[in-house]
Amino acid sequence: MKKLFYVLFMGSLAIIACKKEAAEEESTVDISMGTEQALDVYYSFVNGVISSADRSGWELEFSVPLRTATIRINEGAGVELYKVGDTTLWGSIDTSGIAGWEPLYNDDSDWMKGAFNLDADGNFNFGWAFYDHANTYNVIGLYVYVIKLSDGSYKKLYIRMRIGHTDTYVLRWADIDGSNQVDTTFSPAPYADTKHFIHYSLINREIVEIEPDKDTWDLLFTRYVATQDNSSGSDIHIPVMGVLMNKSHQGAKVTGISSADAHYSDSESGFSNQADIIGWDWKDSSGTNPDPVVENMTYFIKLSGVGVYKMYFTQYSDEAEGSLTFRQIKIE
Repeated sequence: MKKLFYVLFMGSLAIIACKKEAAEEESTVDISMGTEQALDVYYSFVNGVISSADRSGWELEFSVPLRTATIRINEGAGVELYKVGDTTLWGSIDTSGIAGWEPLYNDDSDWMKGAFNLDADGNFNFGWAFYDHANTYNVIGLYVYVIKLSDGSYKKLYIRMRIGHTDTYVLRWADIDGSNQVDTTFSPAPYADTKHFIHYSLINREIVEIEPDKDTWDLLFTRYVATQDNSSGSDIHIPVMGVLMNKSHQGAKVTGISSADAHYSDSESGFSNQADIIGWDWKDSSGTNPDPVVENMTYFIKLSGVGVYKMYFTQYSDEAEGSLTFRQIKIE
């Protein structure tokens, strides 16, 4: 009996050792975003690249879940947004002084705060609209905007409402002088179980399915506008190539410790759902590094029901080539 127990015990140790060895097998990943980083690349730690999509094919990004009203803009494709004022100004918009207007930007840390949502108060005000909870149960638009499209043209835009009982967005846009007006509707309801966001092309007047199924990807390699504090304490906005995390996950960042030794317990802030926990500042812009990535910067991504992955970058090409390399390892 003792001999049988010893054999079983040693066999269990061997299985555990094999599992640990398999779990700690490190791999190298190469990502290509195409010439001039024109592609958005959705990546899974388990299954690799899930999909790549031309970033220039859409202007607006709408949250899918009910009781949300997030609208983001495609900053990486050069889309710009300006709030003009209340809806009575639709017929009198004048963009002659637009060079001096203050643009609106997506929040790069919070997926649910798009450029249209920056004035939201967390209650019934979504920034661009208010939720009429007492009467219609619709989210009703408050403002008109000017939007610069990915092709460089300017349009005036009015997100009229998100209708509650049909889950339908109602949009209006036109040339600045009012010509070529388009009124259209679409519903995110068919994507309720599969997407965080749906994307819309004002140029082509259609939904564009950019995001793969929300449960299939972990990281998005993309271009966006990052918000930074300058020396005077005010914000500056810079276009960057960076990495955004799926809103269902949590991430932690560790600096100042070699990637070989880093553990997520070394993170100053611990795990968070900050979208740009990886972001863009892992790139070394000093010009002295042959593989321009910042040393001793490591990331940990916690996937619900899967485990924790550790990753760190080892190489980054220039923007024209659009490629990068990182190492990943499942640690739990």
